[in-house]
Amino acid sequence: MSLHQREIGGQAKVKPHAEHPAEFVLLSSGTAAWDGILLEHLRFPPLDISDVCAVRHHLTLQLKTPRKVELKANGKFNSQQLLPGNVCITPFHHLHAIRWKDEMEVLSLTLEPEFVAQAVQEPVNADRAELMMYRGQKDPLIREILLALKTELETGCPSGRLYGEAMGTALAVHLLKRYSTAQSAFTAYEDGLPQYKLSQVLEYVQTYLDQDIKLVDLAELTGTSQYYFCRLFKQSMGVPPYQFVLQQRIERAKQLLQQKELAIADVALLCGFKNQSHLTTLFRKYTGVTPRVFRNL
Repeated sequence: MSLHQREIGGQAKVKPHAEHPAEFVLLSSGTAAWDGILLEHLRFPPLDISDVCAVRHHLTLQLKTPRKVELKANGKFNSQQLLPGNVCITPFHHLHAIRWKDEMEVLSLTLEPEFVAQAVQEPVNADRAELMMYRGQKDPLIREILLALKTELETGCPSGRLYGEAMGTALAVHLLKRYSTAQSAFTAYEDGLPQYKLSQVLEYVQTYLDQDIKLVDLAELTGTSQYYFCRLFKQSMGVPPYQFVLQQRIERAKQLLQQKELAIADVALLCGFKNQSHLTTLFRKYTGVTPRVFRNL
């Protein structure tokens, strides 16, 4: 049984909904609004995976207990011990094979090649920058990002689309900086966004606050990559884009809650929250009270 789709032809989808058979999946971002990335918490039985060509960039984080695996290189299988926290990287188009004899638990994250190219479009041609194969790598940043995304999923994705896409962007840049065959030079900008571009972004956010704002759309307004947009926006506003959007949604909710004729469920939708429960969770986090209590103050 192969764990990755074999490449039969055609374009990879922008948003993968499943990467592994359902019986292995404990948690998945397949229903989350994260374009270009997919996170899965997996528990595997013993498996022998034949030569498979990865159709996306693929990362796994070893969880819980050490496991011995056999990896194929130069036509031969070699044993390797994977420790908790170890990261394995399988690049797009890489042919690989692996097998193990004990149950194994991992976090798996796939990145669409198009997402990587979009995330870093200005400093490097991501279509030509090939990632390298790694097995059993210690990488604290990859570990932190995958665990943070897992926590976000477990709590119902309260931070929204922008959070997941920003984390995926940070991961894409890290992979190109550290694990790419190309020399990736990333310019350090320190002055934030020009005022007129920042004003365009702030106006866009206010106009579409009730909708599912995408990171790529905000970046396109400024003519930068998603990576640089996130850096420049935080320099200008002091918070990352996802946090700013959440703050603006809370502020709009405060205004609308003053209109007693509006149901709280309607206020939630008008402010871009998924439902009343989503609004209540974040409103209480930011203000210390529920929307109902706030309305009655």
